Amino acid sequence: MSIFVLWAITLILLLIFTFGVLFLMTRGRRFVRAVCSISLIVAIVGGFFFYSHHHLSYGDGFLGTLYAALRGIISTGRMFFINADYGFLLEANIGMRIIFWLCHVSALIVIQAAFFALFGRRLIESFRLRFGLHREVYIITGSDKYAIILGENIATCDNPHKLPVSRRVVVFLIEEEDEVKMINEKVAHFGGIVKVLDSKNDFRYYLSKTGLGESRLREKKYSIIIMPNDASVPDHAYHVAEYAKEKSVDGENLDIFVFAASEWDREQIESFSQKEDHKYPCTFHIINEADLLIRQMIEKHPPYKCLGLKFNESGEAKRNFNVMILGFGAVGQQALLRLIMNGQFITSDKSRMSATIVDREKEHLEEHFRHYYPSLDICCEIEFLSYDVRDKEFFEQLKGCKDIDYIVVALNSNDDNKQVALDIRLHYKREGLPLPIIAVSEKNEGIHKVQHDYEIFTFGCKEEIYKESVVIREETNHMAKAVNETYKTLYGGKPWHELDWFTQESNRAAADFIPAMLTLAGTTAEKAESEGWLTGNDAHAGILAQTEHLRWNAFHATMGYRLMNLAEMRLRFQAYCKKEIPLSYSRKDPITKLHICLAPWDELDKISEEYNNTTGEARDFKKNDYDIIENIPKVLRLARSWKKHSK
Repeated sequence: MSIFVLWAITLILLLIFTFGVLFLMTRGRRFVRAVCSISLIVAIVGGFFFYSHHHLSYGDGFLGTLYAALRGIISTGRMFFINADYGFLLEANIGMRIIFWLCHVSALIVIQAAFFALFGRRLIESFRLRFGLHREVYIITGSDKYAIILGENIATCDNPHKLPVSRRVVVFLIEEEDEVKMINEKVAHFGGIVKVLDSKNDFRYYLSKTGLGESRLREKKYSIIIMPNDASVPDHAYHVAEYAKEKSVDGENLDIFVFAASEWDREQIESFSQKEDHKYPCTFHIINEADLLIRQMIEKHPPYKCLGLKFNESGEAKRNFNVMILGFGAVGQQALLRLIMNGQFITSDKSRMSATIVDREKEHLEEHFRHYYPSLDICCEIEFLSYDVRDKEFFEQLKGCKDIDYIVVALNSNDDNKQVALDIRLHYKREGLPLPIIAVSEKNEGIHKVQHDYEIFTFGCKEEIYKESVVIREETNHMAKAVNETYKTLYGGKPWHELDWFTQESNRAAADFIPAMLTLAGTTAEKAESEGWLTGNDAHAGILAQTEHLRWNAFHATMGYRLMNLAEMRLRFQAYCKKEIPLSYSRKDPITKLHICLAPWDELDKISEEYNNTTGEARDFKKNDYDIIENIPKVLRLARSWKKHSK
């Protein structure tokens, strides 16, 4: 065999070994540390044993043993400088030769790992993004505390005490002025990768570096999270969507989570993400911090569990759901909207949900709020009061507010919130009245421990919402996707990843209300997973269908929708006949936020008749609500099967 062949084989083996170590370095800091520690122990212990054993042949006695030990230490150290006493191999048996090479390979692993760690961070990151075993890529813009908390929770599946999940990689895109070294140190323990956005390497550059839009043997799932502290939230969302369209990305494999810090940002994102003539191959998720906080509050204490409602066997509540909001800033407003969406029940006396808003800035807040949500009165009686909640006049007013189920305290100060909550509890005890749920907004304090023996609970810690289960909401999405699939089989429609943000939110709202529906029906999810769960109980089905319509009305009203009257419907049908608009715009318009069904249940028959006579379609808008209720078992089965499949 020629010398060139031997050198070629040696070079190939060296490259294989080097790429093996490089691949090892992509597996996460804890894993690499464990492998390097084992390799270091094998190299030192095995090398010392091997060399000391052979050096003992040069002398005996105490001095000979000491000399052999010192020579063994020196020879072991030389292993880590890629030097060795190969002459010993001429006298060694096969067992000793195996120990020899095992020790030297272990030492070489430690050397190369140390070299890559010191000088090859960028090489490791690039290699990891290109050739790593991960199937899920999460890209997070920003480097503040909550971006890092979210990244760690995603990497560890919300369990930071465990090793990062190998199928995931989290990439942070930060600005030039950020502390790059410090951020690298913070994210290194869960395997995060940090990239700096600058004049040379922009947003699109790093999207390409992660492999988004490239054809691969193994499809990867991408989730891009644009944090609220990002100064260009709508712009970044737009650039990602345009890049995805340019690269013909598979829409099922790209989700864009956008934290909209204001209504302006939300409407900007909605305006380009919902255009019928310019669809992007991705799924948009528009998120709001305050809304996530309220979702957590309602998840722990949902309205249907309020004891004062007392549902009968038909699913009717004894009385309407009543709430009080103290402080009507961003948190207070989101609390009202979410409670309206989740507090719709048919009552024996046909009364609607009621809400009392207490804020010293009543006049300005009420005018703006009613302007933005003009149809809330169809599902909730709202009264605005101007009081200082710490004054005597407020507690005099509280005496006249009977049967309150939920009080949300969301003032500007944590101390004020806690003190007012304690004062309210004392008031109810003195009056001898059942205590309502009292939810106290506590901004950015420590993790809230739920105390079941305490009548007041706190919410509002951001660390509790920057989690995979809250932001990514995979479990909620399984149920929402199942709702959409059921709707699609009933009425036709689009796959989940082709839906606009509003329609996806509508499906999520329906999914969130299913536990309430099960409670009204007096059953559980497991029992309901059999077809015909309401067969033979038409009265019960009728109550649940009416409840579903109330819930649907509440969702659309809290999204700013208004009722499309019959005259407007006829004009729109005429425009359809002239081929100016789609037929669907005759009953709903997502641009101007109009819908013909945003009306009381008793008016749906007349609306169906007028719509059918005008358009020639055959629609029964009441039947839609019945169909949705009857298909809840199918939704539950689909969600369970998809959840099981995703694990």
